Amino acid sequence: MSVYLLDPNIEKACRSYEVKKSFLEAAIAMDPDDRRTRYRRRIVEGNILKTMVWLAWPILVANLVNISYNLVDAFWLGKIGKETFGAPTVSWPLINLMYSIGYGYAGAAISLISQYYGAGDYEMAEKSASQFIGYSIYMALVLCAFGYAFSPHLLYLMGVPPDIYGLAVEYTRTIFLGLPIVLLGYAYIAISNSIGDTRTPTILNITSSTVNIILDPIMIFGLYGFPAMGVVGAAIATVISRAIVSVAGGYLLFRGYLGIRIRVKYFKLEGWWLRKIFSIGTPLAIQRSSNSLGFTIMMSIVSRFGSVVVAAYGVAIRIIDVLTAITGALQRSTSIMIGQNVGAEKYDRAWRIAKTALLSVFIILLLGSIVLFVYRSHLVSAFISEPEVIAEGSKIMSIFTWSIPFFGLFFIAGAIAIGSGHTRFFAIISIIRLWALRIGLSILFALIMGWGSTGIYIAMALSNIVAGLLSIIWAISKRWLKRVI
Repeated sequence: MSVYLLDPNIEKACRSYEVKKSFLEAAIAMDPDDRRTRYRRRIVEGNILKTMVWLAWPILVANLVNISYNLVDAFWLGKIGKETFGAPTVSWPLINLMYSIGYGYAGAAISLISQYYGAGDYEMAEKSASQFIGYSIYMALVLCAFGYAFSPHLLYLMGVPPDIYGLAVEYTRTIFLGLPIVLLGYAYIAISNSIGDTRTPTILNITSSTVNIILDPIMIFGLYGFPAMGVVGAAIATVISRAIVSVAGGYLLFRGYLGIRIRVKYFKLEGWWLRKIFSIGTPLAIQRSSNSLGFTIMMSIVSRFGSVVVAAYGVAIRIIDVLTAITGALQRSTSIMIGQNVGAEKYDRAWRIAKTALLSVFIILLLGSIVLFVYRSHLVSAFISEPEVIAEGSKIMSIFTWSIPFFGLFFIAGAIAIGSGHTRFFAIISIIRLWALRIGLSILFALIMGWGSTGIYIAMALSNIVAGLLSIIWAISKRWLKRVI
């Protein structure tokens, strides 16, 4: 006989207690601190390959979703003509240059947040994340004003073909106007990934991409009463859809997210944070901004050969981006695992993570490169039906495709550098890859030796191969196996 039956009041009270207890247990199961512990334990103790895949697959989905922005733009703009299609192609190197100048220190913030998190110092992880958000807001406002004012002059200096120039200016200025809200979304994704949550950003990115897919044809062609805005419409659709990630991510961070809550009182940048950020991030900032500047110069070299080569180059890069999205996913998951394990001073495990990532990415990209080579002409024709563009795009892919596995090795070296906080040598490899090999050899082969666009594609391939080999040498040296916090 239950003791409850001895007294109805006692029975009622006990049942009420049991109900409350069940709700309490459920709340504990959902407690962010509990999830925080489980995430950290899995990253610093779990099976390496399984954890890498667990972290990487949502990032892969997110990367493919992000690529869809450009793919959807390319699909609809290609229906108008090669000039309209080429406008975003020539604009994005300049846009990425501005992103890199202001956002080059994001990798340093990721190093600090992930290592503090891995070490179990959640208070310092929270403070670092808050400082990072404050920094992102300040820099975004500066870049918005600078990019809008100077993009016409910079595009002119790039030698953008006259039939594309006006459209490129309109597209670039529209993107820069939306920069502050977009960069807040990027900051949220970086913080979320640093602490091991790769799923929530993916859900937000899928939502954002769906909105972009819907808005693109409406804004470009003027459907449902909207005016036809062409490339400007594509840019507006991109900014509006990316704002979804910024608003939702900002809400989560300010509300409290896996033990990390952004606090406005930390927005005033502090000396200790700036010293760490500049020490770790300056090589990355130089690397990223020089890369973006280099790709801007590469675009100016490509532009010398006319709108057909520009369009073919744009199609090939977009197709290859789909494959390298896999690299980006493994890069981000590797940097998370390296960062938290180095922060926890589990150096043997960090080295095993690096080896697993390097081998995995090379094999995956080698298989993908074979598929791209076999179906190259069919893939190009899916975007543009003009025969001369299809022929040029197929030529690019037949030469460049085989260097993609080595590019993957270079990408993973970047993950090791960001996660560990030892960024200098990777920055040197990156600058050599782009400036000495890709740009230098492009000028030599294409312009001086007169090989034309073929010389550019050969230079691109060689730059990836050499950078991949140098990355392997640096990773094996193990000089990065020391935490920076």
